[in-house]
Amino acid sequence: MTVHIKLYGSKADRFEEISETLSDQLGYEPSNPEVVGIIMSGIDVEPTSTEQAPLAGAD
Repeated sequence: MTVHIKLYGSKADRFEEISETLSDQLGYEPSNPEVVGIIMSGIDVEPTSTEQAPLAGAD
């Protein structure tokens, strides 16, 4: 599966800032997918359930 993402304006600027910071830390210029992977590895997202909780008093 392939996902394409376009960033514009301040979001693109922020991505470039992050990429440059990572480049300084890593000692090489990471690819855009590598930058995204590093960003994603730092986020802990709980999966959400698609099931709804039963309503109170719905017995």
